[in-house]
Amino acid sequence: MEFTCHTTYDQKALTAMARAVRKTVRAKRSRWIRLYAWIIIGLLLVALWLSWGNVWQTAVNCAVIAALLLISWKEDALNGYFAKRKALPGTDFADTTFYPDHYLVKTAAAESKWQYDKILALAETRDYLLLVMGMNHAMALEKAALEGGSVPEFCRFIEEKSGRKIQSIGG
Repeated sequence: MEFTCHTTYDQKALTAMARAVRKTVRAKRSRWIRLYAWIIIGLLLVALWLSWGNVWQTAVNCAVIAALLLISWKEDALNGYFAKRKALPGTDFADTTFYPDHYLVKTAAAESKWQYDKILALAETRDYLLLVMGMNHAMALEKAALEGGSVPEFCRFIEEKSGRKIQSIGG
């Protein structure tokens, strides 16, 4: 059985890819970074309380707290935005074909042949199946654009070939 998929790498796909990497291969590091961010926010709240009479210091503390909360809330979208800016021209769309022993990814810029054992993790959102290949690399597959079989059939196929289980990461 041969599965094919056409994926558009827009902000939504890149955000899903960033979320998949964060929740799979970077999970431990991400927890530590979030813990440090909350500790810093707590210290800033104490500093805010202590500097309440000083207008400038209060304003700076409030701005830093707001920035940290915004970054923490939109972390995946920000990572997706910067990934889009660093992407090579011609990689906005990809056609992926899955064969029994490898899969082939074709973009306007290049054609790449990948082995299934290079997949470090599999993740799933409502709209995408995500193949994580490294600490900074993932590939999104639009469920709606999958051809050659149903989504559950493809999930069984990719789990069997990669030796990994698909993790649901929400979103």
